Amino acid sequence: MKPIAPLLPPLAALLALAALAPAHAATYELKATPQTVHRGFFDASLKPVLTVDSGDVVKLETATGNPRYFEKLGVPKEKIPPELFAAFADVDNDGRGDHTLDGPIAVRGAEPGDVLEIRILKVDVRFPIAGQSFRPGKGVLPDEFNYQKDKVVWIDLKKRSIEYAPGVEVPIKPFWGVMAVAPEASRGRVSSGPPDVFGGNLDNRELGAGSTLFLPVQTAGALLSIGDGHAVQGDGEVCLSAVETSLKGEVQVILHKNMHLKRPRAETPTDYMTIGLDPDLNEAARQATSDMVDFLATSKGIPRDDAYMLSSAALRLIVAEAVDGTKEVKAEIAKSIFKRK
Repeated sequence: MKPIAPLLPPLAALLALAALAPAHAATYELKATPQTVHRGFFDASLKPVLTVDSGDVVKLETATGNPRYFEKLGVPKEKIPPELFAAFADVDNDGRGDHTLDGPIAVRGAEPGDVLEIRILKVDVRFPIAGQSFRPGKGVLPDEFNYQKDKVVWIDLKKRSIEYAPGVEVPIKPFWGVMAVAPEASRGRVSSGPPDVFGGNLDNRELGAGSTLFLPVQTAGALLSIGDGHAVQGDGEVCLSAVETSLKGEVQVILHKNMHLKRPRAETPTDYMTIGLDPDLNEAARQATSDMVDFLATSKGIPRDDAYMLSSAALRLIVAEAVDGTKEVKAEIAKSIFKRK
């Protein structure tokens, strides 16, 4: 299958092509095993565990929740899914293993300067067991919670909710916290902790089923990795941890040739989204706003100064991630305000 041919201008082309998919797409399965995952990093030198064409669909099962972690917290072995024992068979510690990442998945024809579109077709919780924690010196309130706490969280899969206290129930909203292409080869091995221009630990709660993420390709083959399952997370992930759990779902990958993006961009069923990433929150907000102004000017034909004022009237500027060193600010604008295609 050939990659999508170059189209200009790039931002308008991204929108136009988001509704299209190459015909005759193949479907693959990728499950989390010691042979199909890597943990805690990205690296352009990693050999792909799967190679697909533009338009293909990948059915994923990701693993978050090292059995040793749950056993340490008092969970009987029989209550831990056997699939987790298999996925973590090569791990010799009792960390939770949040960033156990399926992949990398190579996309034929992908090169630096291209954009990889990742459509999240389906995503859901695999097992009722999950974990949540905070650590000293971390999170938004390190001075108030300067100690460690770990908690086993049980998900009611029938009610699709978590009971935090009597009469306090949080509905689940599953999504993968990490979706990334590999960084450029010159950067070597890069930690999966902070988000980056290639995606990574975005922890963006809007990127669930029905949403689409656009990532700028950094290296040949793109080398897509996905994991860090979240049953639910608030904006900011303020204590350092979402409800961390194993997920299942389907993604479709579509390659856009020569569509240069500086940073990740996304689209939900109701909103367009730009994303700013920087250790300085003000700079992350500036990036997200500037990218949205560019998007409106290019894709909607609005003069840039008018797009700036439209953003001030209609934009929602939200802190998506506040605790991973690199701050993430998302700028969202409703599709419903645009009455013409």
